[in-house]
Amino acid sequence: MNDTVRFLKDCVFYPCSGLHGTPIKFLGKRFRRFFYADYSVDRGTFDEAIHGRGFKGYRLRSTEESDPEIVFGMSWKAFESSNTDTISRVTDERRDPYLTLCRFERESDFDNRHGPPGFELMFACAEAIATFKAAFLQRSITPRCLVHVRSGIGGGGNFHNYPQELICALLENKAGLPPFMFYDRFGSDEYYGDYLDLVEEYDPLERWDYPDGGFLELAKFNAGNHAKRFM
Repeated sequence: MNDTVRFLKDCVFYPCSGLHGTPIKFLGKRFRRFFYADYSVDRGTFDEAIHGRGFKGYRLRSTEESDPEIVFGMSWKAFESSNTDTISRVTDERRDPYLTLCRFERESDFDNRHGPPGFELMFACAEAIATFKAAFLQRSITPRCLVHVRSGIGGGGNFHNYPQELICALLENKAGLPPFMFYDRFGSDEYYGDYLDLVEEYDPLERWDYPDGGFLELAKFNAGNHAKRFM
């Protein structure tokens, strides 16, 4: 197993991520590898963020450029042409694509109660579903955890049927659904446009309050629930 496949199988995948540190804050003690994907974050903004505010209690140890030929199995040009079905529906302005891997280590003033000794963050400036298909689906592997928090529907630049398209991509994967899912109240309530009905197949493990009055929840896949839905 090469390093890229090992990373992908072990990571928390956060599509439509922006530069939100929320999953790292709440999941860092369980997971050490994170893969963010968002077409709206230009390289200057990304560099300024990781070298500036970064993540509380951690300092940037190293960065390295990642090759789309290795991570996606194709060039950026081929990536675009192979995923026009979703990329063409993006309503916001897209930036020049890039892939970078950052490694962070915990500062000496913080201990294990704050989080792990370190973590890795790969960031793809690319459309989220296309990223999932290229990195995971075509390899028939699944990330350890999927994040569905604030996916940008209704003013955030994302197309309105993104949740349905994401579900289709997840169900198409021969490796099955991610073992864990991390979502907020918008992703778990059918009243909202962000609703992802796959959360019904996951059993809650931990819940945290969120500043907007809602909640964040980590849940584990229940194969029994999944089987019942598709009988």
